[in-house]
Amino acid sequence: MDCTRFQDSITDYIDGTLDSRTKAECAAHRLTCRECRETYGDVRNALQALSFIAESDLVEPEGLQSRIIAATSAGEMLSCGDFDTLIERYFDGVILAPTFQTFQAHFEKCHKCRRLMTGIEDAIDMCHEIKETEMDVPQELNDRIVAATTGGWSIARYGLEGFLKKLSGLVFNPQIAVASLIFAAGSMFVISRFGSIGGMADVAGTRAEVLVSEGQKALSNTEAFARTGFHRVSSGVNTFFFSPPDDPAEKVPVKPASPASPASPASPALKDKQSGRLDQKKKESLSKTRAEREEHK
Repeated sequence: MDCTRFQDSITDYIDGTLDSRTKAECAAHRLTCRECRETYGDVRNALQALSFIAESDLVEPEGLQSRIIAATSAGEMLSCGDFDTLIERYFDGVILAPTFQTFQAHFEKCHKCRRLMTGIEDAIDMCHEIKETEMDVPQELNDRIVAATTGGWSIARYGLEGFLKKLSGLVFNPQIAVASLIFAAGSMFVISRFGSIGGMADVAGTRAEVLVSEGQKALSNTEAFARTGFHRVSSGVNTFFFSPPDDPAEKVPVKPASPASPASPASPALKDKQSGRLDQKKKESLSKTRAEREEHK
């Protein structure tokens, strides 16, 4: 036998109502288990004390009953809020007996809750009477119900149909149709060419950058060309106005006259040759200046 079974059978073991076999097992376990032996002693002492109290005549203290009543029934045991929550359960018939006693006690003491209960009972009776009474339905009631329920829908439907008609008139307008076709064709061209509007914007930005760079290059080339032409013109003008008439390197050396013979004048052929060279120089300078001016223009 284990401790749990011994503790379950300890009362019957003390009273002597067990059979001989179970009683012998309990006695053997009580001798071997110290805790169960102490439990057995405590239970037996408690039963003996209760038996002694039950057999002895005890005098009831004075005022004990009045003190108990005063301690258990002090004030109202149910508030008005709790009473309101129990009204529905009361009329449904699912309130329990202890709760009904406190409910009834509060109903008898509270005038406000009693008036509330009376009004609810009168309303329930009136509902039952109206339910049982037969009333004639007016003939125009059905028409009024139909007008009240479907009239608004008819107005809304009429407004929706008018809006759709106006929208269809705008859609089937020739000008709007042409504009729609142009827009659709442009959209298809953009999508087929660039893939999307963003792709078109990227391509346009790239081309704009290329044009700007080419314009800057053209401006820089024009500026360099203008500077070169200006230098050429200025050098030509300086050469024309400020250069000496003859180049010393190209002068024909004149042999000095011998002391024995007198100085003879220069021959006419030599003079013509020198004047021809000078005219040729001037012509080349003038032609060069004119060419530079034409190039600059």
